[in-house]
Amino acid sequence: MFLPHMNHLTLEQTFFSQVLPKTVKLFDDMMYELTSQARGLSSQNLEIQTTLRNILQTMVQLLGALTGCVQHICATQESIILENIQSLPSSVLHIIKSTFVHCKNSESVYSGCLHLVSDLLQALFKEAYSLQKQLMELLDMVCMDPLVDDNDDILNMVIVIHSLLDICSVISSMDHAFHANTWKFIIKIMLTTDYFRKHSNCVVFLPTPFCTTLRNFFLSSLILAVLCTNCIFRYTDLPCELQFPQCLLLVVVMDKLPSQPKEVQTLWCTDSQVSETTTRISLLKAVFYSFEQCSGELSLPVHLQGLKSKGKAEVAVTLYQHVCVHLCTFITSFHPSLFAELDAALLNAVLSANMITSLLAMDAWCFLARYGTAELCAHHVTIVAHLIKSCPGECYQLINLSILLKRLFFFMAPPHQLEFIQKFSPKEAENLPLWQHISFQALPPELREQTVHEVTTVGTAECRKWLSRSRTLGELESLNTVLSALLAVCNSAGEALDTGKQTAIIEVVSQLWAFLNIKQVADQPYVQQTFSLLLPLLGFFIQTLDPKLILQAVTLQTSLLKLELPDYVRLAMLDFVSSLGKLFIPEAIQDRILPNLSCMFALLLADRSWLLEQHTLEAFTQFAEGTNHEEIVPQCLSSEETKNKVVSFLEKTGFVDETEAAKVERVKQEKGIFWEPFANVTVEEAKRSSLQPYAKRARQEFPWEEEYRSALHTIAGALEATESLLQKGPAPAWLSMEMEALQERMDKLKRYIHTLG
Repeated sequence: MFLPHMNHLTLEQTFFSQVLPKTVKLFDDMMYELTSQARGLSSQNLEIQTTLRNILQTMVQLLGALTGCVQHICATQESIILENIQSLPSSVLHIIKSTFVHCKNSESVYSGCLHLVSDLLQALFKEAYSLQKQLMELLDMVCMDPLVDDNDDILNMVIVIHSLLDICSVISSMDHAFHANTWKFIIKIMLTTDYFRKHSNCVVFLPTPFCTTLRNFFLSSLILAVLCTNCIFRYTDLPCELQFPQCLLLVVVMDKLPSQPKEVQTLWCTDSQVSETTTRISLLKAVFYSFEQCSGELSLPVHLQGLKSKGKAEVAVTLYQHVCVHLCTFITSFHPSLFAELDAALLNAVLSANMITSLLAMDAWCFLARYGTAELCAHHVTIVAHLIKSCPGECYQLINLSILLKRLFFFMAPPHQLEFIQKFSPKEAENLPLWQHISFQALPPELREQTVHEVTTVGTAECRKWLSRSRTLGELESLNTVLSALLAVCNSAGEALDTGKQTAIIEVVSQLWAFLNIKQVADQPYVQQTFSLLLPLLGFFIQTLDPKLILQAVTLQTSLLKLELPDYVRLAMLDFVSSLGKLFIPEAIQDRILPNLSCMFALLLADRSWLLEQHTLEAFTQFAEGTNHEEIVPQCLSSEETKNKVVSFLEKTGFVDETEAAKVERVKQEKGIFWEPFANVTVEEAKRSSLQPYAKRARQEFPWEEEYRSALHTIAGALEATESLLQKGPAPAWLSMEMEALQERMDKLKRYIHTLG
């Protein structure tokens, strides 16, 4: 065939980009005609036989013409830049794949009449085979255009590799030698000095199956190093849809690394300075970071091929399971000289603002605690304990460390637990910040009884100290730590918490509750935390509490629920209310407690916080199943929306029908939203924790202030007069109703004041 002598870019713009799309359409139309007409093929139907053979002959000629186009480009003396001939590879590869698919399916397409066209099908396959070989020769000659943006070059090459990978999946069962040669060519392109070493970040643009299959083609540590060296520190530039395949690729590298020499492992597992401005992070840090970027795949969740085990069928696993299993396997082969790097990477991930990344690191750390020596586990527990004690204030890092300490403590050997008790004695109040995070179930019976006694003794003594002093808000931080430690005792001590210790805790909790008032709980974060710790303690002892104290607790919470309080405070209220399901409320206070209970559940069920909504549905179900006061259950369902919500929860059906496409789009949007709250918290910011009491503000003068004071003075005087009359004799029957009406007016005024201010 003849092509005009012009440069590649002009040829692309005037010929390839105009003719090749039409050529592809023509070929697809012929392929459709073949498939449709083949059903009627028979030795008797000469007309269809002739038509099909003519179409196949035309296809063979078309493939020959494309081969001529490719040969023409290869024969020119001009440098071959992919951007300048981009229509040619994509069109050719589309036609090659379509041809191979047709040949592969020929037995089913032509049924028992394959012999009538087999000669032309063989010719078609050979022509497609020759065309692909010629195209691979052309691609082998491609060079990069320094004037073209790197990302455009990368995208063009990735499109080519995608198509070649598709062809591999088609020919894998047709021609093993051809399949292997195509794979070798793909790897050769990626290892080309002029291309891949400068543009290795294109690896992460490749499809997910490639990342797994590539494992079988890592033939040496040299290939491994050349192939992925730059991939690790290019993650920051990736769009979100490419972060998942990059994560899988890093896992593949992690799987391969244990078989490499120590020098190669060291290169991959340590940070290194590539240039003055670029630092290459270690493989472990890269895995955690890349995993962190896959929030969408974790939320959906995406499922991957699982590991086979003897006697068990292979099951699909989530991305979390996939990474966790491979990470733990990698840890088992870690070279001892790199343990410091392992510790640093795990700790860095535990302190991540991303919860799922932190949990992955904790799971890996717990595996290390079980897999390693008892001494190593004890050493790690001690390090984490010191880190917790050194935390300057409330922050998510402290929460993550406390969860890790609680989990690791279960893996400590009893002798090392005894050493821990001696080193961080619960007899000392300064160590209660640690003991509030430890489950006493992790201790053997003797040590459990000892530590429960010591924490309870010190904790109740500290509470009495606070009660006997000036009781300032600034001292609440230490008191809250004490209450948290006592709550840990109640939740995990079991039989070690005897009646005497229970009585001591109830006494101090009851006295502390008496100092709470609605204004302080509404305004002061430290008081809110105290309130949220006292509630579960009251709930734990609900069966033995004084009914008057229960009434006070319910009344205060009913008023507070009408205000805007943090979710953690509302969750504490919810736990307390659900604990009342176990209690038969005395008749003397039923009329004052039951209406408040139904009001609280109604308010909580109507809350718009998804977290609170889920917990409320669980708590309400538990309460409804256990309560002796069934009559209030319908009263809690204050609207049709609430009723439908509860019914959907009980029937385990979703509140909203969501298509898969809508779910994917929602997950994409959530990714950005979830990261907003996690700004870096500095030491100074932690010291200025949001739990600090609010500073006193300068007094503000309001108009009509004297009139307000006079009116309130009159109300207080009327109440004192009523109280005096009640002491002298019985009240008339109407007094109770009138007081309730006044109470409603007071509540209405308080709500109005709240909306104004």
